[in-house]
Amino acid sequence: MCRSVRHFCLVLSSASIIIANCPVISSSAQKQSPPKTIQGPTIQTTIGAPPEVPDILNPLTDEERHLDPRQLLLNQSDFAADVSFFAADYVGGKAIGGLKFDEHVVVKGQRFREESPFWIFVGEIDKSSVRLYPAAKLFDDMIGTRGQAPASGVPYPKLLAADPEVSFTALGTVQIADHKCIKIEAARKDPPTKINYYVDEDLRNFVVASQLIGAAKHVMQNFHNISFDVDDKLVEVPSDFSPIQRDRWTKVETAKVTYKGKASNSFGVFRSPNGELFIWIQDAYHPWDYLYRPEKSTVEVAFQGLLVNRAGEFIWKTAETEAFSLLTYRIADSRAHAEKATVKGNSISFQSFSYARDNATIKVTW
Repeated sequence: MCRSVRHFCLVLSSASIIIANCPVISSSAQKQSPPKTIQGPTIQTTIGAPPEVPDILNPLTDEERHLDPRQLLLNQSDFAADVSFFAADYVGGKAIGGLKFDEHVVVKGQRFREESPFWIFVGEIDKSSVRLYPAAKLFDDMIGTRGQAPASGVPYPKLLAADPEVSFTALGTVQIADHKCIKIEAARKDPPTKINYYVDEDLRNFVVASQLIGAAKHVMQNFHNISFDVDDKLVEVPSDFSPIQRDRWTKVETAKVTYKGKASNSFGVFRSPNGELFIWIQDAYHPWDYLYRPEKSTVEVAFQGLLVNRAGEFIWKTAETEAFSLLTYRIADSRAHAEKATVKGNSISFQSFSYARDNATIKVTW
């Protein structure tokens, strides 16, 4: 589902990471976007080099100096565009690894759409989000807040510009290919972070590129195949989609958990409609999440996000008494390691999955 006719490929060198154009095959996903597109400027950057390597800046004109950088970001147009980004993790000022990714992003008012080969999300920026499953015509509205930023992690300009704790400074202009861009620095003190937004004066002052520089992460993001003609349907849940099925779990209020013979002070136990138990113990050697299957009397390690509340938060992070899961847990993964549990009345006992290190037995009673 690689969507664009042209996208940015990363060329690695010992000195820097250069973003350049290369051809790829288009897909049906790209056809969902309006046909009128504009190829954004390609940013030649040394983002892989130390962050102190500066852009070659030209001074602002009198007219540009009178522009309010915060307002330029607040007044961004609705758009549909392909987004390419490279994110590098830093330790001690040195890059230790990186990720290159592409997705299609649409913003219409306060609503958004993010689409990649792996997911499609729609929703309201910084509030709610829904995951779409087009092949099955299903949607999942219990996935937590998304839409603060595209997958790159660089915040949407309008969202950041509305934050009074962030300062904005127009540093100068940068000539990128045939495009003149105003470089705007957004700075936050806590945590110390700088984001550079490149505003293209020839494209409605649209942010065509962004650069996040943090102590532990650097990100370079480019927008291309930009369209300002956005169909409302792209940011909505299609009317013929149905909500995905989920099981409702309830908290076992009477449950008690011991770890190595001592009562746990931080745990939770939830029961499914069919009797499975989801168990977590935060004060153990390792805070594993467990799934007990009564039909087999076995316990296996469970995904920490198996159960969520209605807002999509992992249930172990909340104090709520009901939770929801997808139905996939019902079928045990034959590759998963399962420990036999000892069942006695209203209790089960099993070895910790860190048993080789903590020599612990866990007992759950209710």
